[in-house]
Amino acid sequence: MIAPASLALFVLACIALAVTPGPNVALIVGTSLNYGRRSGILTALGVNVGLLVQLAMVAGGLAYLVDAFSRHFDLVRYAGAAYLAWLAITQWRNAGQGQGAPAPSARAAFGRGLAVAFANPKTLLFHAAFLPQFVTDTANPLPQLAILAAVFGAVALIGDILWATAAARARAALAGRFARVADRLSAGILMGGAAVLLAAGRR
Repeated sequence: MIAPASLALFVLACIALAVTPGPNVALIVGTSLNYGRRSGILTALGVNVGLLVQLAMVAGGLAYLVDAFSRHFDLVRYAGAAYLAWLAITQWRNAGQGQGAPAPSARAAFGRGLAVAFANPKTLLFHAAFLPQFVTDTANPLPQLAILAAVFGAVALIGDILWATAAARARAALAGRFARVADRLSAGILMGGAAVLLAAGRR
């Protein structure tokens, strides 16, 4: 079993990571500002399903998959940055056309989140280095890695839903004549996420 003190430290580290903006948060916040809480939460669910797959790869010891992501690190992140930039440009061009614009379908919102989660290979490499630091049973690490992955996933999901909710409330506050401001703020956040991906390195 993981020592309570180590688990508490791990949870605190997870919370710190959850409140730190990155490409995933940029997509969730940008989507919530543009389309509202439902679309933001669906996007967050997509992001976190992708995250859980990555965590399962690490917990399951699938080193060859981690290595595959590592070898194609730049290609994957460039594709992710291009996707976020395309969303940002589209949002900027459509700014002020009204918040009554049709929201993406549930599948599309979920798919956006899933795509961006996998477009940031640095998170997978980070998890592969981060989780084992809290494992005490090196002879049989899988059970502890599974627990850590589940805790990380739960904290990340809660954090992303809170981001989506906060952004949706900001959207409501900026409704009406400030709709263009909300749209362009959404576009700026998405472009910021693209910039983070472009600036990401292996270290």
